[in-house]
Amino acid sequence: MTAPIRPTRPACAALLLAGFAGSARAADAPSIAWPEPGGRATISRPFKGSPLAVGVSSRTAGAIDSLTWGGTQFINARDHGRELQSAAAFDGYGECLNPTEAGSDADGTGPRSTSLLTVLQVGADTLETRSQMAYWIGPGATTGNCPKGPGPHAGPRSNDVLAKRVTLGAEGVANAIAYRATYVTAEPHASATFEAATAYMPPDFAQFWSYDPATGRSAPLSAGPAEQGVPVILANADGSRAMGVYSPALPQPSVPNAGYGRFNFATLPGPGNATVKWNCVFRENNVPAGAHSYTCYVVVGTLEDVKAGIAALRTALGGGPAAQAPQAAQAPRAAQAPRAAIAPQAAVAPPPAPRAPGTALYVGTQGGCNAGEVTIDPGYKGCATAPIGATLAQPGNPGDPPVYVGTAAGLDAGLVTSNPRHLDAGTRPIGYLARPGSGGTPLYVGTQAGCNAGVVSTNPAHLDCSGAPLGVAVR
Repeated sequence: MTAPIRPTRPACAALLLAGFAGSARAADAPSIAWPEPGGRATISRPFKGSPLAVGVSSRTAGAIDSLTWGGTQFINARDHGRELQSAAAFDGYGECLNPTEAGSDADGTGPRSTSLLTVLQVGADTLETRSQMAYWIGPGATTGNCPKGPGPHAGPRSNDVLAKRVTLGAEGVANAIAYRATYVTAEPHASATFEAATAYMPPDFAQFWSYDPATGRSAPLSAGPAEQGVPVILANADGSRAMGVYSPALPQPSVPNAGYGRFNFATLPGPGNATVKWNCVFRENNVPAGAHSYTCYVVVGTLEDVKAGIAALRTALGGGPAAQAPQAAQAPRAAQAPRAAIAPQAAVAPPPAPRAPGTALYVGTQGGCNAGEVTIDPGYKGCATAPIGATLAQPGNPGDPPVYVGTAAGLDAGLVTSNPRHLDAGTRPIGYLARPGSGGTPLYVGTQAGCNAGVVSTNPAHLDCSGAPLGVAVR
């Protein structure tokens, strides 16, 4: 099993190298317009009478360098390897092939980043960025976390792109932040460790807890470093402030006792150097070039608020209620019943509505190009396709699932998906599939993060990854 990446990043080496990479550090792309002085942007919403605020900066190429609630700063942003950010490590090189959102080791505590921010969009409750990630360690150099020696890169900045979308009040849970990271890798890799989200925090948060939302059980944890298959929470001594992380995609079946890591560097010497951290990690093999998306939910408040928020997220995301879970603090729209609790109103189902066709669907038939992918474009990817039926203009039964088509050129344009935010790119609705078991062409949806998640296909094992029945294209 691949070791958790970046366990010793807070070391003082970053300071020693800070003076040697000035020419590599980038200004933001010319299109970037920061809404606040000093190259900053902040979004916030209230939670228990205090703003829950998330901030990003030019200094960190759009990585989150501030998260505050109740007068407390939850993020240590001393150097460019900390913050709340995303990173990746490829092919067993560890830190020596380690694209990092906020910047490089050489950026140290300085004011600029080697990563290049190219997109910044700020909404009332959402914040989106896109950046070309720096390599943590420059070409030809090594650290103690480089098992294979120097990485095979020639410059300070990778060709890999990190697109993220941050949403406050996620799934109606007032103290939950959805953090969706999409890595667009420039080339294939034999293996990848995607640290989809990690937060470095002040050393006051040195009380580590596990919390299993399926059982409602919580227990103190050792200082680690260690990894586990249930969510981890970092809290201060009296539990008045805490932060936890949850992902419905963890643990992965291939690593059932991993995914949530914890690290304690609370005794590092030097002003502001002491820190603790958690991470939300996904591991993949045979990684193709292209987009790989993961969502981690960051939950903030008191220790009990965080447990309640994780339990509420599990219910909202279809996992069912937690056993003896504490009551969750909900955003105003969360008054509706949990999805899992909604029951039919009558013992006898109503007769199906007429199956009026909506959008014509095709499937790619050319191996190595578009085979098995469902599309609305008969010339999808410039390769051969075949007609398979159509969507429904309106649902005929309560079980008819909605589907969407990607609209982002060069990313997912023309591809049919079950996810209205597939790859954090634009989509539009194209109707509904008939529920599974209806007459027509059976369709499946990919369920494996980093491979085929959200992609609609005629193949239940598209790209040799897991899938699930979704619905039927009507004829």
